[in-house]
Amino acid sequence: MSIEKKPGKLVQRVLLSVAHAIIRSRSRIKIERNDTVGLKPPYLILANHVTNWDPLYINCYVDEPISFVAGASLFRNPLLAKLLNYTGAIPKTKYKNDTRTIRGMLKAKQHGRVIGLFPEGNRNWDGTTEPLIFSTAKLVKMLDLPVVIATISGGHLSFPRWAESHRRGPLRISLVKKWEAGAFTNHTPEQIHELLTEALAHDDAEWQSHTGAAYYGKAPAHYLERLLFICPHCDAPGHLRSEQDLFGCTSCGYTVRYTPQGKFAPFTHSLRFSTTRDWNRWQLERLEQGLLEPGRLATWEQVMRDPVHLYVSEGEQPFQSLGTGQLQWSAAQEAALSFQGETGPSYSFPFSELEGLNVQLHHKFEFYAGDTLYRFLFYQPRTSAYKWLKFITALVQRTPRLN
Repeated sequence: MSIEKKPGKLVQRVLLSVAHAIIRSRSRIKIERNDTVGLKPPYLILANHVTNWDPLYINCYVDEPISFVAGASLFRNPLLAKLLNYTGAIPKTKYKNDTRTIRGMLKAKQHGRVIGLFPEGNRNWDGTTEPLIFSTAKLVKMLDLPVVIATISGGHLSFPRWAESHRRGPLRISLVKKWEAGAFTNHTPEQIHELLTEALAHDDAEWQSHTGAAYYGKAPAHYLERLLFICPHCDAPGHLRSEQDLFGCTSCGYTVRYTPQGKFAPFTHSLRFSTTRDWNRWQLERLEQGLLEPGRLATWEQVMRDPVHLYVSEGEQPFQSLGTGQLQWSAAQEAALSFQGETGPSYSFPFSELEGLNVQLHHKFEFYAGDTLYRFLFYQPRTSAYKWLKFITALVQRTPRLN
């Protein structure tokens, strides 16, 4: 199978039967609406992105095999590249202009394919839809296809991005045909972006509050420190730690319990935030504010040091290891981060040279410097790649000259 050639009906039925068995063993899935039934391709599916299983969840309930747009770094794994090419996946360099993606999507349209795209560009961290990549609006206008909006509810609560394991509970999927071909002929990209943002807006915490859904699994709070890194009680960064269903600060003792409803319950102190969404929103605002306060950078310097494996990919080649060492940031050189290897050379990365900063899965921090892709793999499970992404983003926004 490829973009040009879809699998036969027998192969499709076998693959979908296996996929259905897998996802039904994991979650109680209900399809609330499916406008793709009887809908002839080509058309475009835009979806919120909450789990690694999202492409499978969606394709199980769409009769046609979907050509999903996938991160280009995934294609650097030779075995995974074969699988992605077989399924007709279209490579996309994250957060950078990539003409291959445009060519691939036009080819998919030409060959009558269903095209799947996650406009957030990455899985969201707290169950709320992230800001959409603006170029999606331009792609939608260029393709001029019917647009189906796929909404996955309960996906974040069933397997949060920060978590290590799945939690069993309800999952709801809707596939709504939102626009016909030609709907955006007279719209600007800015207008289309606004419409897409509204259509794809979803909040798992709000949805759970309406439905009362519960999700059960082992050690539900485990590795919450991958997402949350500032204590709301003592304001200290880098001292939060999870254990079973508890999450607390080793500096001040503030501790909460993470419940099957995906909410926090008080344990040692009065509750500051009831959801990861609210805690995360506060910590990102606090991060930006704190970087403007005298002496605050020195506090962050103490926690911006983590052990990593460093990998590099030149062009489109597979990743090569540059060794193990420490990723670190210093207030004395606030416009750069550095890698200090255990053996071999050290590397410095000025923020002004970095593009496409993102996190793959929960533990792979990536960026481009020129045409070279660098990947920092956080191999200690309690370290936070998300912390690095948000810290650097906030630091660059704080001081425009760093950009």
